[in-house]
Amino acid sequence: MDEPVWSFYLSALVTGLAFGYATQRGGFCLTRALSNYVIMGDATILRAYGLALLVATLGVHLLQWFDLVEIPIRSFPWLANVLGGLVFGFGMILAGGCSGSTWYRVGEGAIGAWVVLLGFAMGATTVSVGTLAPLRRWLQTPDVKLGDAPPTLYNVIGRAIGVADLSPWWIILPLGLALAWVLGRGPAEPEHNKWPWPLTGVAVGVLIALGWWTSSFGGAPTGVTFAINTSHVFTYPLVGYPTRVNWSMILLLGVPVGAFVGAWHTGEFGWKLPPGWSLVKLFAGGLLMGSGGVLAEGCNITQGLTNSATLAVGSLSAFAAMGLGGWLAIRILYLRRP
Repeated sequence: MDEPVWSFYLSALVTGLAFGYATQRGGFCLTRALSNYVIMGDATILRAYGLALLVATLGVHLLQWFDLVEIPIRSFPWLANVLGGLVFGFGMILAGGCSGSTWYRVGEGAIGAWVVLLGFAMGATTVSVGTLAPLRRWLQTPDVKLGDAPPTLYNVIGRAIGVADLSPWWIILPLGLALAWVLGRGPAEPEHNKWPWPLTGVAVGVLIALGWWTSSFGGAPTGVTFAINTSHVFTYPLVGYPTRVNWSMILLLGVPVGAFVGAWHTGEFGWKLPPGWSLVKLFAGGLLMGSGGVLAEGCNITQGLTNSATLAVGSLSAFAAMGLGGWLAIRILYLRRP
């Protein structure tokens, strides 16, 4: 097998292994981050998420600064981004985990995670190429552009203040300093057996940024993603769709293996079978996540970190909608007054 093929497989597998290990050891999960904060007032994982986005944003723009990889900017189909994000956010609370954490929970021995992934794959397939594909295309048609390009945070602000080619660093550095100040002022982290949140945030952010470079070994860079490729992993062996294995599919296969290494080393691995009645809720949550993720053109990792790090307005909007959908689900499902 020649070198390009080896680099294709190895870059995807190593990225997946590292991402699975880091997220498992850090307990990195948007569902848990929102639930802990809204219900218990514990912002530990939320702080890790904010730091991961900051580090990923710095890394992505450094990669572009040194011309190591050409990173595409996501478009802004605002209606699909917002509606899909809301559906995804509600679904992840039902499922008890977001897209990335569901994959690493497979490596921890969680049987329910397979049920979530089955629902995710079915929802994603239905919206991407199934009966709901026409509706998806219609919702994704309204596309906001700034000139001939997708809007980014820096070119929107640049146009607002009359600077045609505002450097992204004028946005990244002050926002980064402000975010770092906010994150550093939080209370002490509760005692637990996971990595401390600063280590988790830095590790995940670095891996998100590096994912843009390592994915370029598989052709056009896609970064670390968990949405449509979850559907592909299930449909490829069943119906041969897509027609070839892509980089993102191999990435997914490495995530539970890396998570298993982390869980086994710390004694956290164990087969966990959820109560029978909860399987319906888990499947429904996965179904909503898959549907919403494809409609929003990505999940909490794909849009929330990988593409939000480019400062694309569409990705940031989808990520904000996911957070809002998750918050609404928590309020409705767990904080209703008797």
